[in-house]
Amino acid sequence: MLRALRIRNVAIVDDLALDFAPGMNVLTGETGAGKSIITNAIGLLCGERAYVDLIRTDAAEAEIEGVFDLETCDPETLANCGVDDTDELLIRRVIARSGKGKILLNGNAATAALLAQLGALLIRVYGQHEQTTLLKSENHLDLVDEFGALAAERATMSAAYEEFRVAAERLAKLTASSEATRQRVELLRFQNGELHDAKIERGEEAALQQERERQRYAEKLGQICQQGEEVLYANDEAVVTTLARVVTQLDDAARVDADFREQADLLRQAKAQVEEVALNLRRSAERIQHDPQRLAEIEDRLALLSRLKRKYDCDGDALLEKHVALAAELAELESSTADSATLKQEVRERAQHAWAAARELSKARHAVATKLEKRMEGELRTLGMLGGVFRVVFTVSGLDAPQAGWADASAPGASRFSALGADTVEFYLSANPGEAPKPLARIASGGELSRIMLALKTLTAGAGEAATLIFDEVDTGIGGTVAEAVGKRLQALGRGRQVLCITHLPQIAALADHHFAVEKRVSKGRTITTAKQLEGDDRIRELARMLGGSGSVESERYARRLMAGANGAK
Repeated sequence: MLRALRIRNVAIVDDLALDFAPGMNVLTGETGAGKSIITNAIGLLCGERAYVDLIRTDAAEAEIEGVFDLETCDPETLANCGVDDTDELLIRRVIARSGKGKILLNGNAATAALLAQLGALLIRVYGQHEQTTLLKSENHLDLVDEFGALAAERATMSAAYEEFRVAAERLAKLTASSEATRQRVELLRFQNGELHDAKIERGEEAALQQERERQRYAEKLGQICQQGEEVLYANDEAVVTTLARVVTQLDDAARVDADFREQADLLRQAKAQVEEVALNLRRSAERIQHDPQRLAEIEDRLALLSRLKRKYDCDGDALLEKHVALAAELAELESSTADSATLKQEVRERAQHAWAAARELSKARHAVATKLEKRMEGELRTLGMLGGVFRVVFTVSGLDAPQAGWADASAPGASRFSALGADTVEFYLSANPGEAPKPLARIASGGELSRIMLALKTLTAGAGEAATLIFDEVDTGIGGTVAEAVGKRLQALGRGRQVLCITHLPQIAALADHHFAVEKRVSKGRTITTAKQLEGDDRIRELARMLGGSGSVESERYARRLMAGANGAK
């Protein structure tokens, strides 16, 4: 459950702090006041993608903090998300213009992917446009599975299908073009042999280039060493000889004046160092030997590496990985070519396994669909659609899958299946008594879609783990007694979970356990969004404003009747 939220420098929010509580919490305010900024900020705490456009003008960074109560969360699930055993979680997210944002979980750094995984456990957000998903029948199957908590069965189906798909692709690659496969094998054998014979070593190219430079300049380097050794030590006027003579003279001078002894010692040290340099130059001259044959070998080897790099479009060290990849592909093709009969049998077995999983999943879906129809009709009655009939129609059923299985899922006469199984469903609705149910997307009005979406989401929310549900303007397109029915459904949902709802309807706001008003004002030339929790007369005045008669006696009187009715309902 979300206990506290603080938003700094997000859009037109300067610094906003809100404390939420269990039950039904509503946010009201004029259009554009900043209500959606609050829900967007909560979404950022749950791992949604952040953009620098969200940062308030002239601010360097935006910051969102949320405190969550974890008492109802499974400790093992939290541990898998990187959260230690604790009853409280502080999520802090910083969005910086520099792009160096931060995510902290109880002070520990975390990734956006981990935050998204954790956020899915904490909060479910149902946006104001989510009802449009009902207009696409391809989404209906997901809603059935979500209601039935069929995630494990779907995972089994997906794994079985993936095994079949991989085997089928290998078989297709083998049989689609045997000549192309044969040519590919021949090419791979040649390339694999070429790289094998090259005997490339990691770092070899750089080492050869360095050795080549030494060989190219060997004569010049030898001359430098020889001349340096002669000047410093070997010839008659060598530096060492001259230094020795001066040292002797300074020693003589030191017998007369002791101050010369220090200079003599320093010069004696210099003489020793010069002798050491001369000795090192002699050794270097002996080591550096120009070898034309070795230089030619190096040039040939570098030319070979250069040719292979161009041919395989990679650098020297990457040729080793290229060799490994080619060898693996060659081994796979040779193995598949040799074992085509075995592979065909494997595809048949995996197809049968996938079809069996599809039939089991379909069986579970049919049972879930029956329960969903009954539960939905009850929900629709609660939401004011007294004669509503809801049906889950299987336009394609996995129960009709061939018992023997098919090696090719697209074979003529075979039911199709995919990672989702072999079912296709569509929701049908009859909003009026005596009318036959028809496809939802063709007959439902905007208000009916809002109520159906709310009914579906409240049912599927019960199957999830999130303790907080956010409904962003799900009251779009409804009013009057229907709005009150929707509000009561949200209120009932809030008895078991925390509900946060943005609404423009006073009938819904009056039923809330906690009411927050969001407003926009201008301070010192800057637009600022503020929010505060309403109690007593402040809440009556906000309901009167929502009724369209702020300040009028009639609006406030009606607002009090709404509150009285809501308190009676509670």
